[in-house]
Amino acid sequence: MDLPAPEVAGPAALAALLADPTRAGILAMLRDGPHCVCEMAAALGERQNNVSMHLARLRDAGLVHRTRHDGDARWIFYARDDAACAAAAAALAALLR
Repeated sequence: MDLPAPEVAGPAALAALLADPTRAGILAMLRDGPHCVCEMAAALGERQNNVSMHLARLRDAGLVHRTRHDGDARWIFYARDDAACAAAAAALAALLR
């Protein structure tokens, strides 16, 4: 047989990352703009350290980024990286076509 194996490692890893309901919820919340961990934790009914762990995974994947509050550096806000999310959506769409 001459059927080549498709390259699916990237999209499969992305799908596994987004399969977690907490991470999916975080990305959905960040669609409307930046939020701090405490806001997201309250909305999701999760502990802040758990949300922070999920944010770290999303940050490592390049889907979100963080910035410190200008007035109080203890506050960190997270936002979606729209270009990275669009690329991720395109990769998943290509897999499912």
